Amino acid sequence: MVNSKDNSSTDSENSSGDVPDSKPSLYFEGEKVLAYHGPRIYEAKVQKAELRKNEWRYFVHYLGWNKNWDEWVGADRLMKHTEDNVLKQQALDKKQGMEKSTKSGRSAPAKPKSSADVKLDKEETKSNGMPSYDCDPYAFT
Repeated sequence: MVNSKDNSSTDSENSSGDVPDSKPSLYFEGEKVLAYHGPRIYEAKVQKAELRKNEWRYFVHYLGWNKNWDEWVGADRLMKHTEDNVLKQQALDKKQGMEKSTKSGRSAPAKPKSSADVKLDKEETKSNGMPSYDCDPYAFT
C-alpha cells in the first residue's frame, strides 16, 4: 500500500505534461516584443509559445507587416519591449541609415492606377480581345 501511494504522487507530478526540468518561457502569448530580423530590429507580437526539444520557440507577427512574414523564432531573436531596448532599436536604425518611421525599411507601395488608367486598360482589352502589356511578350522566350 505504501508503494501505491508513492506511485500515485509520482504519477500526478508527471501528469501535468510539463518536463520537470524545463525552463519557464521568457515571453507570453500576446506580448509585444522587439525581434531581430536580419540586421534590423522590428516590433512584433508573440502569437504562440511552444517548448520544443527543451527550447522555447515563439511564433511572432511583425507589427505593420503582412502575415506572410510571421515566423517561428528562438528566444535569442527576441527582446523585451522596454524603453532601453527601443533605444537600441533606434540606434541600430540610425546606424543602418534608415528613416525614423514605425515601418522603416519598407519600399514605397506601388502607386495605384487612376480610374482613367483602369478604364483605358479595359477599353484596350475589349478592342482587341487581348490585355496590353508594358513589356515585349517575346522577350522571355
